[in-house]
Amino acid sequence: LTSVSPYPVSGSADSTLTGTLEANPPRWPETVKVLSQGADYTVVDQIYEEMKSLDKGQFSKSRYAILFEASATPHEVDVRLGYYTSVYGLGRHPSDTKVRSLTSTNESPHPELGSLQNFWRSAENFHTGGHPSYSLDGEGGMLWAVSQAAPLRRVVVDHNLFLWYLRLPPAGVSSKDARYPKQGVALDYDGWVQLGYTDPIGDFASGGYMANVQVNGYVNLGSQQQFFARNCVAKAWQKGAWNFVFVGCPGAPHSPGHGGHGGHAVAPVYSNVASTKVVAEKPFIVKTPDGRYSLAVPAVADARCGVDFSLTEEELRDFSRVFVAQPRHTAAEINGKLAEGKDIVFCPGIYQLSETLRVKHCGQVLLGLGFATLVAPETDMPCVQVADEATGIRISGLMFEAFYRPLGSKSLGDLSPGPEALLRMGTGEITRDASVASSWNFIHDCFARVGGQEAPLTARDELDGSRPARRPQSQEQLFTSEARCRSMVQIHQPCVVGDNLWLWRADHWLSDQYLVYNHENFCGNGLHVARPAHHVTMYGLFVEHTLSDMTLWQGEDGVTYFYQSELPYDAMDEAAGQTSRVAPFKAHGYLVDQAVQRHEAVGVGVYAYFRDHDVTVPAAIKVPDHDGVRIQNALTKYLNGGPKTFVKGKCLLQCEKRYGRIQCIIQKGSRCVGSSTDADKDKPHFASA
Repeated sequence: LTSVSPYPVSGSADSTLTGTLEANPPRWPETVKVLSQGADYTVVDQIYEEMKSLDKGQFSKSRYAILFEASATPHEVDVRLGYYTSVYGLGRHPSDTKVRSLTSTNESPHPELGSLQNFWRSAENFHTGGHPSYSLDGEGGMLWAVSQAAPLRRVVVDHNLFLWYLRLPPAGVSSKDARYPKQGVALDYDGWVQLGYTDPIGDFASGGYMANVQVNGYVNLGSQQQFFARNCVAKAWQKGAWNFVFVGCPGAPHSPGHGGHGGHAVAPVYSNVASTKVVAEKPFIVKTPDGRYSLAVPAVADARCGVDFSLTEEELRDFSRVFVAQPRHTAAEINGKLAEGKDIVFCPGIYQLSETLRVKHCGQVLLGLGFATLVAPETDMPCVQVADEATGIRISGLMFEAFYRPLGSKSLGDLSPGPEALLRMGTGEITRDASVASSWNFIHDCFARVGGQEAPLTARDELDGSRPARRPQSQEQLFTSEARCRSMVQIHQPCVVGDNLWLWRADHWLSDQYLVYNHENFCGNGLHVARPAHHVTMYGLFVEHTLSDMTLWQGEDGVTYFYQSELPYDAMDEAAGQTSRVAPFKAHGYLVDQAVQRHEAVGVGVYAYFRDHDVTVPAAIKVPDHDGVRIQNALTKYLNGGPKTFVKGKCLLQCEKRYGRIQCIIQKGSRCVGSSTDADKDKPHFASA
């Protein structure tokens, strides 16, 4: 890269900055807790108790950010993270802010659910030790049992890092009891026996993402199905389940490429890419001893390997040039600050936008704290639109959510399809030089959601065995409102890097007690990379349950390092679609347009669980048959299929595993590569092409 910075030495985003200076220090709302060393830390546990539960926390409207000040002595507090909670250190270097322990664990009593819904939590820019009591094989460390949208960034871990949770013995149960398992569950003993386990059990986990993390011990992947790591270092990486991708992680494991045989005996598969392409670390906040705040905007780099905690004065912007937004501020007020050229820091909360936020100045930063959530306007417009001419942009730490439109008397077929996208980068009217650092825009830790926040009127409690296995097909109105959009993220401009995106059409509300059926909460593509969008790179891309091609890629020179997707549980076949007057599911997990000449993807996973109908997908991944198109270590996995049956006497739902299949892993041109999931429904299948 040519090192041309779009920022003047003063650290402001643009030399055309106008308007009055903002307060520094800012006035933080109650949703932001700034804690000095030795402060009253009871608020940390209070937030956790409010946000920990699957039912109340997972779709809570509360949001929190906990900011620990840098200190020469550690913060003697054990931090547990629940939903919509982020922890940040305020030092320039992670080791400037030491926190005794920080943990994400499992609140579900069921190993099958385990960490699978440990979403929407994050931890950044601190140095920590181990969990106060948790250990594996007698060794301690940090417990970070998570799935999607739970990033770990810019962190130093003193000991080991555990990315999964192994159940501990039930209290008060004697190991002399003949029924006692080798290692039990965090339930009472009767609960353990009901679940039918007699051996140690690792909770299911479907992560995950970490970047710029230094682990002074080992990383234990355990029961994680998949995980992505960028620019991380550890003494060793211990075995995981299926699919793991490392980029710029020296010493990480590596498996040889797998050809077109679809073999399943090789899991887990590790893909190790020696160094990054273009990358820039996520912006973060620094507080100095005099009480002033700065926004750190790390420089663009390429070919990086290992961690980088360096920070220069030129990468710091004084908060007098930063507008601190709160949910009480209107979209017009925020747009006014953007028009002045200021950066925006969004405090935790839900922002009901009445108009699109428009980013037009080069170098601007939009940084969300505590999963600040932007809800799209009612006018079918995006939450955020980045102008073609705007370069050096950082969109970081934000959630984007589709607007819930009242159904009224309209049927689903009469509803508007919603906005073209929730986040739209460019319009396709400009080209850029990819060799110049200032050409690049970045999306960090951005998560989109269609559905989930509002529950339907008709509940289907899966733990009630008297209810039918499926909700009957019906034209009867089941909801008061529905969220919709055509795609979640659209990229129309070249030179864009995505760094941890989870784009989720919600399959449930309030844990698993309210489920989505019959293509409700419509969303077509999760990610659409349009034809003008050349040189787009994705580090850690997760797309789930959308109803058209989940990722549609039309631009040249695209690269994806790690992809995880689940096809929609409620996918409808031809017969069901005719009955419900809904188009049946005919799509792929990852589609590269046939005109594309150059594309690369590493560690592409597409999983099938067709709950309601017997759907056949011809290929998980479809790409053109050109020499410049390469797919390495792709996989499919049959998760489940068919209606669930409640098992009396146990808290279990069993599935007959009879619905659905993916016929091949990769369709390259007219060639099918890799075997059908029918070949072995219990193991992943791998292929490269």
